[in-house]
Amino acid sequence: MRWRFPSAKRLIERIRSGADAKVSRWVRKRQGEDHLPLTLRSKRIYILPTSVGVTFGIVCLAMLLGSMNYNNSMGFALTFMLAAIGLVAMHRCHQNLAGIRVLSATAEPVFAGDTVEFELQLHNEGRSERLDIEAYVGKQIGAADDIPGEGIGRLRVSLPTERRGQTVVERFGIRTRFPMSLLNTWTWMYTPCTCIVWPRPAADAPPRPPAPARARGNQGNQGDDDFAGLRDYRDGDSPRLIAWKTLARSDQLKSRQLSGGGTDTTWIDFAVTPGGDLEYRLAVMARWIIDAERAGERFGLRLPDGEITPDQGKTHRDRCLNALALVTPVPELRHA
Repeated sequence: MRWRFPSAKRLIERIRSGADAKVSRWVRKRQGEDHLPLTLRSKRIYILPTSVGVTFGIVCLAMLLGSMNYNNSMGFALTFMLAAIGLVAMHRCHQNLAGIRVLSATAEPVFAGDTVEFELQLHNEGRSERLDIEAYVGKQIGAADDIPGEGIGRLRVSLPTERRGQTVVERFGIRTRFPMSLLNTWTWMYTPCTCIVWPRPAADAPPRPPAPARARGNQGNQGDDDFAGLRDYRDGDSPRLIAWKTLARSDQLKSRQLSGGGTDTTWIDFAVTPGGDLEYRLAVMARWIIDAERAGERFGLRLPDGEITPDQGKTHRDRCLNALALVTPVPELRHA
């Protein structure tokens, strides 16, 4: 019987992942659930030397032993000077992260297969600038950024998506290696952030069926009878619906609300969408929703677990795409 031993690289990776899991459980038990806004206090900031820092320490130790062996005063002076620089770098690296206030963690919806970008908004309450701050999720590390004194900074970290549904990040990391990259100072935040991942629109979607997916509104009302009042402007409303005269009189942005007379109302219905596969049918419906919004149509959405009443605009489009993304069965994709 031949024994198979894992390679050194695989063994190191296994040990590292096991140690990271144990440390993560200990930190979460110590910190508990975090709630934003959150100030990064010293007790939740951790610091360890990097590979560069370990090499720097070994060199300083070797110089100290050599200076002691040869009783070289210049060697002692250089060794103590380098050690002092290391201590100052350690203090500065810790202070570069301490006191930062994390205000929010957000992400905009994306289509399946695209990259979702999580954004952390940070406030530097001190006067000194914070340099080379990075956010990370697992092995995905965002670009480093500087936060001005008494100013706002934004850190971004991107994650790939594969399927529709919800992508949940349970733990964010914030770190810095400034200055000199001798030490790594980091903190973990256990504040779950969710991103909706929409179905990717089908490239080969068939035309929408004429009925019952499309229903024409009451034909008896035409012209001015279609007007049903004013409502507050919503992001994505068609410019044709904006009440320009009201805007000129009161500086309030309003949209005209129509009663439906003389207006085509499109129903995008799951029951009449072609295709046997659930994901393909949702991809087709996503394509119809996007096309209807671009055409300025008024449309509603019917799904097996409910419906969304007809409306128009980008806000309504996003609401319908969110509903498609959450049609079961799709498990959440969670990132630790």
